[in-house]
Amino acid sequence: MAKEKIMTIKYYILVGLLLLSLFVALIYNKKVNHLKNVTKVTKTETKTEAVKPEEVVPAVPEDLPLDSDIVKELGAKVHGFDTVKAGSYYGYFYKQDYLDQKGISDDAKIAIGITQNPNFSSDFINATYEAVAPDGTKLNVIILAKEEIDEGINSFLGPSTAYQTVNLADAETAYCGFSGFKFDETRNVYMNNPISCTGFPQDYIDTKLIKATQIGDILELTYKIAYIKYDVLSADSVIKNVYRNNGYNFIEKHDILIDNSYEIDNILNKLDSFKFTFKLHSNNYFYFEKVEKIK
Repeated sequence: MAKEKIMTIKYYILVGLLLLSLFVALIYNKKVNHLKNVTKVTKTETKTEAVKPEEVVPAVPEDLPLDSDIVKELGAKVHGFDTVKAGSYYGYFYKQDYLDQKGISDDAKIAIGITQNPNFSSDFINATYEAVAPDGTKLNVIILAKEEIDEGINSFLGPSTAYQTVNLADAETAYCGFSGFKFDETRNVYMNNPISCTGFPQDYIDTKLIKATQIGDILELTYKIAYIKYDVLSADSVIKNVYRNNGYNFIEKHDILIDNSYEIDNILNKLDSFKFTFKLHSNNYFYFEKVEKIK
């Protein structure tokens, strides 16, 4: 009897342990499932869609009227070196196949600044002053303040363009153009002898604007250029020689006293093309970036 009682107690203990184990297992399984659901929800909530980068729409080239104000304004800026009055800077923009701001020398920057002066086209008539040479001789000189040169340079190449104050290339010669300015450190001015190029006829570079294009903040002007050189054979014979380059690659000639048929439009297919590039800056103004020879 005692033995049967002991067996009954063991049986109840075993059943109790089994029930307890089952209860613990159920609780553990419920917690595991809850954690899985929480993790799943968290992952779902933190999942974000990839942001697609905005599509960059390339600027569409726009052909501008060749007689538009901005085209005429910028075109006028690049022709300062197209006459023999430029001396050593004659044809400066066409001497190489590529030229950008970094390639422009200090003296050329100053020469550019001079060509942007409001009085440039009239040979600086309003900038001529009487002066006295060291030997007491009275003479007329052209005086341009350094600030005027700075203003001209900045209007072409952009604000605060850096350069060194130096003499121009023909400062030590009696050249008849504007390429002989010297810098006077004592007065912080540029001075030149107002010698006019009065001889006739004078060599020059003939240009033809054939295209003006704007692409976003870039404006491009494309020119055909022809070099004109004169030979005065006699009072009755003056020959106009037309070249593709400065003094070589001859194209045609005309005796201007009897033959006035020269037209650049007739020889465009024989001439080189140069493209000037200007870029719009934050002050809403276009400045020179580069010039390059194109096919």
